[in-house]
Amino acid sequence: MRIDLTRQELFICEYIGTCRRKNAMQFNKDRQVSKRDPYDIDIEGFMGEFIVAKHLGVMPDFSLNERKNPIDLISRKGKTIDVKTTRNPSGKLYVTEYHRKNPCDIYVLVLVDDTGGDLIGWIDKESLFEKAFYSDANNHPSYVLEQEQLNKYEQKG
Repeated sequence: MRIDLTRQELFICEYIGTCRRKNAMQFNKDRQVSKRDPYDIDIEGFMGEFIVAKHLGVMPDFSLNERKNPIDLISRKGKTIDVKTTRNPSGKLYVTEYHRKNPCDIYVLVLVDDTGGDLIGWIDKESLFEKAFYSDANNHPSYVLEQEQLNKYEQKG
């Protein structure tokens, strides 16, 4: 399911992502595995959150401070959601080992581009840990799911 963002929404995503990166750099050692620009990663991460929030009709979390929990959004039904974002059309859902002890109710994968993104799919925490394979690639232990293993979003209208 495709969600396009307005020019103003894209600006908000860039602003929040940049501010979160600047704040994180003050308090954390960067453990980034990717060779991509960390600012781009944080901007795209917030874009994913914004896209899911827009789809669900809930308010995104605009906080800039360091977040100690994995919750990105809370649905109208009170379900906790962690949004994972990628630019890779064949990108997988990666959930770090930390989530085994502190899981969200739902995990969502979003494929972003310069104007918005596609909601690739979602999975609940029980199914995630049942279906995912465990990978320790790049010294970054994660549970990994292929896109085909995710529940698809139904097109509205």
